[in-house]
Amino acid sequence: MRKTYQPPFAFITDEPPAEVAAAGHDRCIIPLRRELTTTWLTPDPQHLSAQYAVLDDRERPYYEHHLLAA
Repeated sequence: MRKTYQPPFAFITDEPPAEVAAAGHDRCIIPLRRELTTTWLTPDPQHLSAQYAVLDDRERPYYEHHLLAA
């Protein structure tokens, strides 16, 4: 069986927004803005504050959850 290439990846997490915490989760993925991915993936060691700025300027989606009937 031939294996396909799977690029490495990682999820960066933070404290969850209230609606995610209400569903019982203690962490939530930080969704990066598409226009900031190059900044994130090519860090400048002399300006690490830019990396923190990417995390601070994240997308803030609203999450919903629904309980399934038993």
